[in-house]
Amino acid sequence: MLLQSHLGFAQFVEFGQVHRIRFSGNEYSEVNSRTQLTNSLPFWEDFSKGIDTLKWRVQGVSFTETIGINAPSVGMALFNGVNENGVPYSLQVRDQGESDYLTSRPFDLSTIASNQRNTLYLSFFWQSGGLAEAPDENDRLSLQILDATGAWQTVWQQQGGAELDRTRFFQEIIQIRPEWQHEAFQFRFYSSGRQSGPFDSWLLDYIYMNTGRSASNLTYPDRALTQSNQVRLDGYGAYPWELVEKNQTNQWSQVGNEFLNLENRFRAMEYSITASDSTGRSILSINSNTPFNPVPNTLERRSFLSRTFEDIPLIDQPGDLIFKTYLTSGDGLLFEVNQGDTLRFPSVDYRLNDTVRSTFPLRDFFAYDHGSADYSAGINQRSGQLAVLYQTPEPVFLEGISINFTNPSQANQAIDLVVWDDLSQKPIFSKEFVIPVLAPGEELAFFPIEESIQVDGDFYVGFTQFTNNFIYVGLDKLNDQGDKIYYNVGGGWAKNESVKGSLMIRPHVSKSRTDGGSNLPEVGYRIYPNPVVDDLFVEGQFSEVRIIDSFGREIFLPRESTEQGEMLNFRGQRPGIYVLNLDTPAGPKSFRILVKK
Repeated sequence: MLLQSHLGFAQFVEFGQVHRIRFSGNEYSEVNSRTQLTNSLPFWEDFSKGIDTLKWRVQGVSFTETIGINAPSVGMALFNGVNENGVPYSLQVRDQGESDYLTSRPFDLSTIASNQRNTLYLSFFWQSGGLAEAPDENDRLSLQILDATGAWQTVWQQQGGAELDRTRFFQEIIQIRPEWQHEAFQFRFYSSGRQSGPFDSWLLDYIYMNTGRSASNLTYPDRALTQSNQVRLDGYGAYPWELVEKNQTNQWSQVGNEFLNLENRFRAMEYSITASDSTGRSILSINSNTPFNPVPNTLERRSFLSRTFEDIPLIDQPGDLIFKTYLTSGDGLLFEVNQGDTLRFPSVDYRLNDTVRSTFPLRDFFAYDHGSADYSAGINQRSGQLAVLYQTPEPVFLEGISINFTNPSQANQAIDLVVWDDLSQKPIFSKEFVIPVLAPGEELAFFPIEESIQVDGDFYVGFTQFTNNFIYVGLDKLNDQGDKIYYNVGGGWAKNESVKGSLMIRPHVSKSRTDGGSNLPEVGYRIYPNPVVDDLFVEGQFSEVRIIDSFGREIFLPRESTEQGEMLNFRGQRPGIYVLNLDTPAGPKSFRILVKK
């Protein structure tokens, strides 16, 4: 999608999906492992907890909860034209070829009883494109098996094309023939198509292989949640902790989700929704064993909402709310009854997809996004500008802005960080910064604002770029706030009307300005210097000190005891706003620390 300016070439463009990976279970090292990892029957993978590297060898395949449409369960594997680092396999636009691979660990199928060898089937669900770019007719998704000679044989293949329904997951079932059943059997999925970027996308989900099946065995004794929880506070996916108490009443949305009954029989079931803090302490029971009415029918997909709630008890300090939705459906382990004995299989636990947890940050920033970029967007105009509209219910000071720049090659480019209270007027803040190189695992770059900039009501945050190349900014599709995005490519400001989603540009705010010296008003405490470059002194009565960085992670700094308290060494830390949490005789206290170079 693009928005074309009157200049003809400058554009606001949405790009393909951003590479994401989430591994479930234990991490696996090919180098350090002393034993060969193997799979066994029955085999089941629905990606609800990520991609399990104990089951799979992953080459370029990424994980997504959001790109598939009408998925069988939450979490999917995504195939496209970028490798495990999100880098295209080729820089040549026209290059075609094999790209992503998802290969099973070996199975020993040689011990299958002779009367069961014709009943071994592999089934799976696939989708063409979903919310990503759909594959062309020359692209394909393939399934191969490793035969007894060590050769890969193609046993199924699907070509792309405009005639495929990109909103539907199709199920396939393939017989694993007796001649393929050897002691080192493997299967793999791979995609072929353009290798120059995240194009020609395929989605894969709900893979099951077992004996005792037939070609018509396409239903499962499973009820699954199919997406992450949808919840907003006044339209936001994150909200400043300092502002919540006075401004949350009647501003929460209902919590939304969806289930799919994968069995060919109706099933009475209930759902519960809770809110807790990051330690797991329950704060609010929103729904408790609420029955679905009417009773879910065979193979039914249904969206549902929580009850309405006015507000949520405030957590003690900045942190995260965890919204949990879970089904009470009677799901359990796969089992079979043989001569009166019940045999249960821990490898197939249908309860895994009955629970979804979603994080809602209550920290120091506003955000429309849900925490990760699905796609990216940007403009290609020197001196072009992007801005996102925010609204604060009471006056706040800007402490900084964080931006998700999705292309690592953009590091070290200069931009002007800009703040407006009215796009028709001059900015109230503009300062040059350099896009930093992010450490592994970091998704957002934080830019501190040391000047005293106060905003109230509507305000806009964004940047000016100094290149005609696109600067890629993360775009979240879960919360469509595209009407809050504005761009200027030389002909004045224009409101976005085509790109759907939320740009990951977040303002960090505070009700009081952190300017030098201690920011603790309490008698008996001193924290200095603030801002800090290297050593921070904390003086007063406290039993514990914890430091939280701009991304919500606890960090562990070198510490030394002093006569009045402790000294914390911030040398080498990234500039930005940090939260100092103290356990004091009067209870927990939190304070902002500005770290400078």
